[in-house]
Amino acid sequence: MERISKRVSEYLSSNPCAMESLQSGIVNYSSLARYLMKQLKTQNFNAVLAAIKRYPERNPSLESAYRSALVESRIEAFYSMTNLTVRNSVDNFVKVSRIYADIYGSGGKIRVVQGSQGIVMVIDKKNTPEVRKKFSSDEILSFRDNLAELVVISPLIIEKLRGYVAYISTILAINGINVYQVASFYNDVTYIMDEEYMDSAVRVMTKLTSG
Repeated sequence: MERISKRVSEYLSSNPCAMESLQSGIVNYSSLARYLMKQLKTQNFNAVLAAIKRYPERNPSLESAYRSALVESRIEAFYSMTNLTVRNSVDNFVKVSRIYADIYGSGGKIRVVQGSQGIVMVIDKKNTPEVRKKFSSDEILSFRDNLAELVVISPLIIEKLRGYVAYISTILAINGINVYQVASFYNDVTYIMDEEYMDSAVRVMTKLTSG
């Protein structure tokens, strides 16, 4: 019992957003306990629940900063998105640059991130078929459709706010929302997920950003 209590305390200290989601009513004690059971790989529901109820609040100033930033934030939601990753190469980078210019210039939706393994494009479904035609099957590392994009646009203070992205990510996870990909651009954070999770994600974030 004491060992579980210590592990719960350590987890909550490292993830203050878990307690914040409880205090703001986004999740209840039982939901948080079940989530922590998975994270800590224990089946002792009662011990985890008791540890949560005994846990004192930590880092109140940091949590306050998270809440203040979120209240000043706005969200954007996009459905019918796809994720296409192609190999890193000079030729592909040139192609992607042209694709970006064409789609963005015509009012379409596209985001591009260059990683160590490949170039990732998040594209609206309407433009996806034409984009796929520009790459051979050998150049395409992965493709996934039926995705949605949730964008949290926050004040510039988040650049210096340690743990802000993790804070939001954990709250989404606690609410059963499986995020496929996360990217941070300047003062916005983008979460890519299956469309089935999007309505729940919007509800959770609307509650957080409305105070």
